[in-house]
Amino acid sequence: MSNTPISKNRLYALSSLSGVELLIANFSGQPFGKHSHNAFALGSIVEGVGGYRCKGESHKLPRFTLSLMNPDESHTGYAVSEKLRYQMLYVTEEAIVSLLGTKKLQYFCELTPRDPEYVITRLLTQASGRWLSEEHAGKQLALESDLVELLQTVFAYFGGVDYCKAKAEPAAIRTIKDYLDDLAQQAVRDGVTINYDVSLKELANTVGLHPNYLLQCFSRHVGLPPYAYWMRQRVEVAKRLLAAGQPSVDVATQLGFCDQAHFIRCFRRVTGVTPGSFEVR
Repeated sequence: MSNTPISKNRLYALSSLSGVELLIANFSGQPFGKHSHNAFALGSIVEGVGGYRCKGESHKLPRFTLSLMNPDESHTGYAVSEKLRYQMLYVTEEAIVSLLGTKKLQYFCELTPRDPEYVITRLLTQASGRWLSEEHAGKQLALESDLVELLQTVFAYFGGVDYCKAKAEPAAIRTIKDYLDDLAQQAVRDGVTINYDVSLKELANTVGLHPNYLLQCFSRHVGLPPYAYWMRQRVEVAKRLLAAGQPSVDVATQLGFCDQAHFIRCFRRVTGVTPGSFEVR
């Protein structure tokens, strides 16, 4: 362990929801003295071996080990290996209750559990990538959905939280689908640029459901979460615009993608081909 810490850490606060922060850690040595957080901390080691001292014990965290810290638990933080990279999400209890709709949170029993099939690492990486991506229509909806899925999974595995199972909500789901369909159609019907960033909370308020419950209902009965469904609908609109001869770069802008590369990735994810490989004959 180096005596001289080298740190390239970055800490981000979520503007749309109070009490949520993301730490992207990249350091050597021991940049963290003894400290604590007023929030739950859940993280995953991406590269190297991390370490900390908590409750009188030293812990080593190799790659894909989770770090689950309860509020107000004092600990240090350092790199055991020459270099350490990890991602850590800090979420206050108030923010978790707001996102999940549960009022019975249990503290984590394990500080350094292995990640079951890397599920939580994958979800955390997805949420982190979404958080740091460029602004685009739907980013807030996607990020809120990612955070809900991540927190629900973590607390189901390690916090003993039981959630009510999603039931059939046909009227609510139909309303949300119609709403998202209409947003996607605006580019063709009204000739406008889609720059409206709908949120999961806003969708839930429209049908009088909690955001977490709506997400579970929609995903179960549609087969896609709301953001992925809206992305699919926008790609369908994109095909109509491309077929009409509109340049790909203009379609990307009109449908609210952050840039051409983002549009190409999303188009290929839905169709299996790039916009340049889409033809009408």
